[in-house]
Amino acid sequence: RTPGVSVRRGPFPVVHGGDTRHLVLSVIAEGELLILEYEDVTETVATQAAAANSEIHFRTLLDGLDAGVVLLRPTVEEDDTFADAEIVWTNVASRRMWLNQEGLKPGTRVSDVYYDRVDWLAAANEAWRGSPVTRVLAVNPDVAPWTSATETLRRIGDVIVEQTIDRTHDQQLLERLTDLDERFATLIEDLPLTVLVARVGTDELTFVSPNAERLTGHPLNRLRLVSQWETLVHPDDRHIRDHLVDELVRNGHCDGILRYRRADGSTFPAALRMVRRQNSRGADGFITLLTDVSEQQRMRERIESGDRLETLGRTAGSIAHDFNNLLMIVAGSIDRAQRQLQTDNLALETAGSAAKRAADLATNLLSFARGRPGALRAIDAGRLIRDFEPILRGVVYPKVDVIVEVDDAHDLHVFADTTHVEQIVLNLVTNARDASPDRGVVDVQVRRVEGARCHLLDGPGDGTHVAISVRDRGPGVPPTIAARIWEPFFSAKTATDDSGTGLGLSTVHGIAHQHGGHVHLDSHPDRGTTFTVYLPLHLDGR
Repeated sequence: RTPGVSVRRGPFPVVHGGDTRHLVLSVIAEGELLILEYEDVTETVATQAAAANSEIHFRTLLDGLDAGVVLLRPTVEEDDTFADAEIVWTNVASRRMWLNQEGLKPGTRVSDVYYDRVDWLAAANEAWRGSPVTRVLAVNPDVAPWTSATETLRRIGDVIVEQTIDRTHDQQLLERLTDLDERFATLIEDLPLTVLVARVGTDELTFVSPNAERLTGHPLNRLRLVSQWETLVHPDDRHIRDHLVDELVRNGHCDGILRYRRADGSTFPAALRMVRRQNSRGADGFITLLTDVSEQQRMRERIESGDRLETLGRTAGSIAHDFNNLLMIVAGSIDRAQRQLQTDNLALETAGSAAKRAADLATNLLSFARGRPGALRAIDAGRLIRDFEPILRGVVYPKVDVIVEVDDAHDLHVFADTTHVEQIVLNLVTNARDASPDRGVVDVQVRRVEGARCHLLDGPGDGTHVAISVRDRGPGVPPTIAARIWEPFFSAKTATDDSGTGLGLSTVHGIAHQHGGHVHLDSHPDRGTTFTVYLPLHLDGR
């Protein structure tokens, strides 16, 4: 209607030859003429339709996500930063994750609705500069129903994409796993074994039972490596460890017993079981189970000790019975000889006295063999040893001297058989004499102590005891035979004319335990040996 003004309309669909085309019509009036120009924009229309359709599919896809998605367009300043942004679009999940639905509408500004706007702007500006940012959102029950969530901000073109994931279920699962871990750790802690888990090719253990600290005395931070456990193996048992490792490689499992050293220097035996752990790719590690078997070994030693004492008892009973029969013949012959001579004869009297004392010894030996501790009564152990000192000197003379030391400041009464106590001291002093160098000294000490030590026990026995110690200054007892010296018929003496019967220490052991006491060996190479017999203090001794 206005000459010289171009008018553009369209696009208009036009069917031409069965094909639909899209045309844009431009018209301009020149006098009484209309000049028309047709522009074919079919391809442009198709492209725009495809883009619109793609955006619809994309938003549909985002609506199907469990994560909340928000598109925001920042208002950018000259320095390429921004102090605010407005919402362009939100998906369905985002509208579920936030309680304020009005605050999610397009056009809403961050400064008006975001409860953590300061922290959000700082993170969004960092993402705007090209570095995606993930942060854990603070819990706020007034704005969101979840108890844990993470948010990732990244720049795509001229918008900021905010993706929020509800971690409430993950948090609950994590709490349940933590609870299970605590229960598992408690269960492992209460088990009478220590569990170690390792991977092939690495020194670091993936799991160490908390009770490993109690087992070894070392803190857990010094028990996290395989090499650290290897250093705890007793040096004499390392060849056994190497053999077990070889067996593990060959068979996939191995069993054995190794001695380990505690932090205080003591050792303990542990039953070791190693099992190779495998997955779909093959062996990837091994599991080790360690069990302290100190108590089992002590029990076995007690049983073996009982068996040895039973053997000794049967042997002693047989010997004492035959010996007693012979003594009856000797005593009868001495008595007939005295009657026939009808006069006192010193030799016969001495022989008769010796026969009577031998008969008493045989009777005591029979009592020991039958498990009875003899004629028990309250005796002063200190006075008994002092009275017995001349006999001890005669036993060791002229090789060594005897020094007797008695703690007279304390009550030293024990409830025991006198002959048995003398037999204990005589056997120990005789052994000390044989182990001492010529012109040496044997110390005999009687004192009162609290508790008792025993070669069958790790810790001391309870109660107050009278300790009778015999010490020599000989070469000491080799560690290789220290556990065998209590066995009947085992002798540590060299093969000489007086190599010993091997019954001395086993007799001492048996008598001490029949009286409720203990025996302990303390020996050091080239520094001598001390045997100590502990007998319970008899409080009603006076």
